[in-house]
Amino acid sequence: MIILVVMMFFLNSCNEFLDITPETSVTSDEFFVTLKDYEQAVIGAYEPLQSIYNMDWILNELVSDNTYFVFNVGQRGPKPMEDFATFTLETNNVHLSNQWTWYYRVISRANQILARIDDAQISESDKENIKGQALFLRGFSYFELVKKFGGVPLFTNVPEAYSGAFLPRSSTDELYIQIISDLNLAKDLLPLKNNQTLGKANLGAAYTLLGTVYLTQRKWNEAETTLKEVLNMGYSLLPSYGDIFMPSNKGNDEMIFEISYLDGTPFNVGSTFLYSFLPTLPDPSIITGVSPASQNSGSFNVPTPDLLLAYEDKVLDQRFSASIGFHTGPSPVVGFTYNNFPYIKKYLQPHARYGETNNNWPIFRFSDVLLMLAESLNEQGKGSEAVQYLNLVRSRAGLSNILYISQVGMKESILNERRIEFAFENKRWQDLIRAGKAVSVMNEFGQKVINNPVNYYYPQNTGPLSGSFSVSESNLIYPIPIRDIIVNPDLVQNPGY
Repeated sequence: MIILVVMMFFLNSCNEFLDITPETSVTSDEFFVTLKDYEQAVIGAYEPLQSIYNMDWILNELVSDNTYFVFNVGQRGPKPMEDFATFTLETNNVHLSNQWTWYYRVISRANQILARIDDAQISESDKENIKGQALFLRGFSYFELVKKFGGVPLFTNVPEAYSGAFLPRSSTDELYIQIISDLNLAKDLLPLKNNQTLGKANLGAAYTLLGTVYLTQRKWNEAETTLKEVLNMGYSLLPSYGDIFMPSNKGNDEMIFEISYLDGTPFNVGSTFLYSFLPTLPDPSIITGVSPASQNSGSFNVPTPDLLLAYEDKVLDQRFSASIGFHTGPSPVVGFTYNNFPYIKKYLQPHARYGETNNNWPIFRFSDVLLMLAESLNEQGKGSEAVQYLNLVRSRAGLSNILYISQVGMKESILNERRIEFAFENKRWQDLIRAGKAVSVMNEFGQKVINNPVNYYYPQNTGPLSGSFSVSESNLIYPIPIRDIIVNPDLVQNPGY
């Protein structure tokens, strides 16, 4: 289990008359000596991912047709989150700035490790493991940045001076070349899951991420070849869908890579996303069973009526009852009452402390590999092979097999299956983009919200603000945070913002 280690790395750029190390600090060269030092540095590189995935649902799920929010007329503080769902983003959005900063923090810490690991006086196996993890984390972070923002500054070395900390945006092609290079190196260094510490990147994670990169680039043959490697690494589907997400079942046979959290410690490393997904309640313990409790700031990432209708069979499909709960009762939100109100149940697990849970966040599961493999095969005209992998996922869910009829029909079936299988796991938005349907789907969805706001959790006589849901191709990536453009004038804003 990864536990937060607070670390600071220093550049040796002091003037001579100030070139004295305070007795209470440690320089990078003094720190990176022993195996324990490098292990702590790796933990420090993972640490920002906890902050990212407590909030990543805003950028990847709330922005899709899977979830929406309850419009609270008496509390407008959450508007920066709402702006993702209504496509009214401003360039000073705090959640964009945070994500940008946190990912570059991972990259910076990975670069610090990579700058020194080859010369480290540690065993070759330890050196390979640490280097592989740092390369994975850097590749992972740049992949998330390029998906969210397009071209971004590409740092592969530790800046030696202040001026080196500011670079112009690299092209998406340049970024993908670096990402693929990092992951190809990582997969030659990382051990299998059974030989790796729980929560850290392993061989399966490297291959799965690389396969996802190829899929995103629509390099179908490369994706197929890469993802098929994961089939032989010992992963399998759990019989019970709900068991995948139980904190007592972390590191199970289906989980390839997850973001680790731990509740009940003084280090603030528990997950908090559950309390955003619950209905806003004066006392959330009526759902969680955890007391004492105070009013939560929930009612976000609320399952939409569209998603509820997308389930093929709510009785047979075990994913429905495992993923979605319903609540009826009074509400502290002005003008709103909970009447069979849906909320995300997938992460509602026993925990001891209000506002903090022990739930990990799933990044890659074996079912993801199966469905990505099905997609890559179908896009190459190999539908009869693709349907076998699709049916493995359906069968575990409790649904009957489907037959291959056409490439277009199979593409739609895979997209729909991914919507249900990975509901509330932050995959829907990128799936729509890859399918070339994000603009049309979200404009259609937005028109439904505008025409029937009460059906989408607005109190009577309220609705989306003017200008909402005018979705275009420019909305497929987010704006560069204006704070970073002010600091670094070499950054050019994305079109449409």
